[in-house]
Amino acid sequence: MKFRQARFEEPLIFELSRSGAHGFEFPRLEPELKRSLEDALNEIPEELRRRDLNLPELSELDVVRHFTRLSEMNYSITTGMYPLGSCTMKYNPILNEEIASSSKVLQVHPLQPEETVQGCLKLLYDLEQLLKRLTGMDRFSFQPSAGAHGEFLGCLIIREYHRSKGRDRRIMIIPDSAHGTNPASATMAGFEVRVVKSNEYGCVDVEELEKMVDEDVAGIMLTNPNTLGIFEKDIEKIVEIIHGVDGLLYYDGANLNALLGKVRPGDMGFDIIHLNLHKTFSTPHGGGGPG
Repeated sequence: MKFRQARFEEPLIFELSRSGAHGFEFPRLEPELKRSLEDALNEIPEELRRRDLNLPELSELDVVRHFTRLSEMNYSITTGMYPLGSCTMKYNPILNEEIASSSKVLQVHPLQPEETVQGCLKLLYDLEQLLKRLTGMDRFSFQPSAGAHGEFLGCLIIREYHRSKGRDRRIMIIPDSAHGTNPASATMAGFEVRVVKSNEYGCVDVEELEKMVDEDVAGIMLTNPNTLGIFEKDIEKIVEIIHGVDGLLYYDGANLNALLGKVRPGDMGFDIIHLNLHKTFSTPHGGGGPG
């Protein structure tokens, strides 16, 4: 693949500034409204008042052209492949952004009366049914606001599962090839992380796993295919080992795209899963990745 990057000798936007230029002119205030606003501002102590902002003065067209030229110098998913392992950027249909920007979705308030959000509740219910069919899980929660938040919730569920049985299990097993947030989420949930090494093929070393599993193990966190892009072919044996001590298997959905429609995590034996909206679905990357 060849990529020819556009290059411009583009100045800083402040260097393009021209005194008196503007892109938008606010309508003049009625005298009475202007006086009332001035009276309100005068009530604000001097030290708390906002100072004039040092903003460049340009027309709207100049601003649009400036940032368009800058954007053309960037490499993006609209210009070429963007490989980042489990975070490989994919093309998100523009239509999906239009749907997500609809006022019927965007302007819903979490404290609205239930009778006014029945359409949104139906969307959530229908989505849950689809996700259950895709993954083989029994229920879904849409409360976590990021991928790592979903991991943390999953770890808390594992912790409470064992506590409900009168056990205080302290160990979470995580492969050395795991996604970096896995050990952080497990630690935040109060677990001690025990690392299982990969074998020569890049998969979990099942023999080593068998040696480290005991009655203090709460569960294991896995990505499948793993971070190396290799399918954990011994997943059935791993499930047998962990379930053998009544531990739970957590599925990190970072690489779920590789399996969608072919095999379901629930059918592999996983008990808990999180999906990433910025990986499996159409949410743009950024902000830590919505879950």
